[in-house]
Amino acid sequence: MMPTQTPTDEQLKDLTIRQTLAGDVGGARQTAGEIADRKCLREAWQMMLFVESERGNVQAVTDTILSCPDPSLLASHFYLELPQVFVKAGDRSGAIEIAKAMGDAGVLPLIGIAAHLAQDGDIEGVREALSHIDEDLRAMIMRKVSACHPKGDRLGALNMAAQAGPSASLAA
Repeated sequence: MMPTQTPTDEQLKDLTIRQTLAGDVGGARQTAGEIADRKCLREAWQMMLFVESERGNVQAVTDTILSCPDPSLLASHFYLELPQVFVKAGDRSGAIEIAKAMGDAGVLPLIGIAAHLAQDGDIEGVREALSHIDEDLRAMIMRKVSACHPKGDRLGALNMAAQAGPSASLAA
């Protein structure tokens, strides 16, 4: 009888990536769960996230983030920029959902989303993005913005919007 060879972590990582590319996300996550080497595990999870983001599927990206067993495996420049990619593509709500799924790591991306939307004059979008961050931090941001810009411009409207707090439709 021929002994069966246990796949290496590198082989498991490659299999995870092939499964992800083939659309077998469940299988990819299961295979990734067998990887012991932290470097291979990180590469597998980051590739799963990258592939799903390239497909533009907000729900798949969010699910990948939430199913990752250790958020530090996803930590990278790409990860932090991911919500901006979606907001720049015109998917404000998707960008916010992704940033929310990121937990504490999503606070800075939410602020970036708000800044991007403010430049576009999307007051409702700014309000929505900022409604998901700590109230004290939100108030501090709005004080800084108000101090830097004269009253009467659109940022004054943003200040009023931020003070009003999240709209009832955003109750979570």
